[in-house]
Amino acid sequence: MKPLKLIVTTLACCVAATVGATEFRTLDRAAAAQLVNPSSYTVPTIVALWSSECVHCKKNLKLFAEMAKADRRFKLVTVAVEPHFAGLAEPLDHLAVPGQRFAYGPESPEALGYALDPKWRGELPRTIFFDGKGGKTALSGVVAEATVRSSLGLQSNP
Repeated sequence: MKPLKLIVTTLACCVAATVGATEFRTLDRAAAAQLVNPSSYTVPTIVALWSSECVHCKKNLKLFAEMAKADRRFKLVTVAVEPHFAGLAEPLDHLAVPGQRFAYGPESPEALGYALDPKWRGELPRTIFFDGKGGKTALSGVVAEATVRSSLGLQSNP
């Protein structure tokens, strides 16, 4: 009976890990500041700020999802710049966007935005790139794959 219990426990952990990867974590100012701290990243990372109503955000998310599928050298984190609601995950799920997901918590949206990027004025999409070596670049608007690769320090395909 113990081997069966071990198998069931292992499967439950795998399912929980998979489900946990697509659930939203609530973002507060402290978590936001940590999320954009370059020393938090030892691999190239994209932090994509987006909104469910932003058409251009979905263009970036689609590109990032396609790139992440083709190139495992970087990680992707998404931040919905709105509180969590039923259906918020639908655009991410539809585009098969991997990675950690955050949504704004109950604190002031302006305070959360400032914690994420003091130079940001709320324009979307906003993308923060970390090269994994302490470098950080923030860009607003739709980005091209070449810009993503350059900003992450990934000059060539895998």
